[in-house]
Amino acid sequence: MKKKQEQIIDTKRYRNFMILFYDESKHYNFNDVIFNIHSLKYYAYIKHEPETDEKIAHYHAFIHLDSATTEGSLAKRIGIPRSKVQYVKNVRGGCRYLTHIDYDDKIQYSLDDVKVSGLFKRKFLKNFEDVKTEEEIIQDIYNFIDNFHCDTYVEKLKQLIIFININCYDTVYKRYRPEFLDYLKMNL
Repeated sequence: MKKKQEQIIDTKRYRNFMILFYDESKHYNFNDVIFNIHSLKYYAYIKHEPETDEKIAHYHAFIHLDSATTEGSLAKRIGIPRSKVQYVKNVRGGCRYLTHIDYDDKIQYSLDDVKVSGLFKRKFLKNFEDVKTEEEIIQDIYNFIDNFHCDTYVEKLKQLIIFININCYDTVYKRYRPEFLDYLKMNL
């Protein structure tokens, strides 16, 4: 029954994951796991010392993928047991958990202790800044369109994309892209 239940769960695909692994394990080679994590584009990981209710030090890694996959598929790719991989609903919470910034009862870690891929560093660090609501981000994008003056649609679109990227607004932008592009065309 457990195998059947695990198969049902493992058919769902996600893009964000948290993995747990240890320096020593009889189930995998630590150096291979680190190597496999480093082969990914977007990752952040840290070593946590044992808390009062834990026995040994361990690592947590946050992984973001371009394409959705199952927990089992990522576990196989990283080289760890499936039980050590869990999808993450909240990217901000997953990234912040690595430092325990929101957990006063746990050991606190510096951002400098987190190993982050070069491609993920800016987005990772953005999770530690003040958070804007989706409505505030939408308003920021509309304000940018209203206040940035260009002669051509292509130039204004280029500047909008740069603005979206610099501010890590891509998630909201993707959700409302047709509306933003229509508004952009109307404001030339």
